[in-house]
Amino acid sequence: GIVSIMTLTVLAYERYIRVVHAKVIDFSWSWRAITYIWLYSLAWTGAPLLGWNRYTLEIHGLGCSVDWKSKDPNDTSFVLLFFLSCLVAPVGIMAYCYGHILYAVRMTVQVIKLLKYEKKVAKMCFLMISTFLICWMPYAVVSLLVTYGYSNLVTPTVAIIPSFFAKSSTAYNPVIYIFMSRKV
Repeated sequence: GIVSIMTLTVLAYERYIRVVHAKVIDFSWSWRAITYIWLYSLAWTGAPLLGWNRYTLEIHGLGCSVDWKSKDPNDTSFVLLFFLSCLVAPVGIMAYCYGHILYAVRMTVQVIKLLKYEKKVAKMCFLMISTFLICWMPYAVVSLLVTYGYSNLVTPTVAIIPSFFAKSSTAYNPVIYIFMSRKV
């Protein structure tokens, strides 16, 4: 999940640099971005292994995740920073980038063919981001409910649906690529 949302964030930034600032990202930048995405993801997923929170079975007992239920201040701080760093900040960056792209596209009437292509790519990226958020937001809400003491509202049956839906999100991007890109 972290790799997915950070990849979408980097794609939004790349689109922003290309459309708003008319710069092309080179191959080495792409590889550095991929490396940073994976290191960032490994840092967040590795933190519970090093004692900042921990992994435990989810409510439904079919998968594992960080310990959302713990009331320990150390664990609660992890959950809060995890939520801010791996959901709120990336979504904020994507909103900023795509907001500026939309503004630039509306204000610019040069090179119509390029803009049509960029608009199509932006639509595809927007659909991928929307799909990601639709898949992961219910899981985030359930996790925060458990974290902040409302676990009585979350039965195993209620918890399993957002969990599986969130974890299936990586299967949707290839489908989006196939239907929205002639090159694929």
